[in-house]
Amino acid sequence: MRAPLFIAVALLCLLACSREQHGKLQGPVTRIDDVGHTVTLPGTPHRIISLAPSITETLFALGLDSSIAGVTDYCDYPMQAKQKPKIGGIMNPDVERILSLRPDLVLMTGSGNMKSDYEKLSSAGVAVFVSYPHTLNDVFKAIGDVGYLTSSTRQSDSLLAGLIRRKNELVKRAAEQPKRSVLLLLSLQPIVAVGNGSFLDEMLTLANAENIAHHSVTVYPLLSREEILRRQPEVIIVTNDIAKGLEEILHAYPEWKSLPAIRQGRVGIVDANLVSRPGPRVVDGLEAIVNIIHPAR
Repeated sequence: MRAPLFIAVALLCLLACSREQHGKLQGPVTRIDDVGHTVTLPGTPHRIISLAPSITETLFALGLDSSIAGVTDYCDYPMQAKQKPKIGGIMNPDVERILSLRPDLVLMTGSGNMKSDYEKLSSAGVAVFVSYPHTLNDVFKAIGDVGYLTSSTRQSDSLLAGLIRRKNELVKRAAEQPKRSVLLLLSLQPIVAVGNGSFLDEMLTLANAENIAHHSVTVYPLLSREEILRRQPEVIIVTNDIAKGLEEILHAYPEWKSLPAIRQGRVGIVDANLVSRPGPRVVDGLEAIVNIIHPAR
């Protein structure tokens, strides 16, 4: 009787070790997404569709690239993402194409994807999880959610520990420097800035900056060139998809040469993907912003 008992115990230990080693759980997994939907998976998903670049980056960062069955046309990082099957745009994905890829899980965002596509996919019986991050902590939660749903909590915990540590170091470093007034532009013509309630507004606050558009009534306010002259920002940050350098800014608004930011050489260009994608590179975006506002001496 002892031999069968010993074998049974050994098999159970091996199974437990195997699950721990690979981070794969058996049985149903349930999670409530950021818009209140309860999502239940029968087990670890092996075919995942990502409907946003930030989600694709998260999947790769967690080592789940072999489980990615499809991505959007805009998912371009890391380079391997370009080799994954394409399902169309962020706001206009090909739902029939998604269904043909037989996904176990579709990951969406509340900020870029459409509710109508959620309804089409969920009504077809597909498990759909929606992330809707508004803050850095929300981004960290979204990464943790993906880790939980994919039985990759060890990987997500490790990734998050590093991101949070880096974030805290950057915030501490920035807090030791003088606070500066900052204008962060997402468009030159028309002039679109970052306002209160936006993800980027929080990043400016963490970088020990005073966002000159913080008190706007809209998240992404339209500003006049005269308003910017009146506010006299000490730092100007623009994303690299709207300008490549100071020359383009002054060509559009030559009178801005009198601004403190331009007179003191405090104009920086930041990679748009780093500051617009709420994924694992978000702390890289924060670091870029801190380096522009508080450059090392």
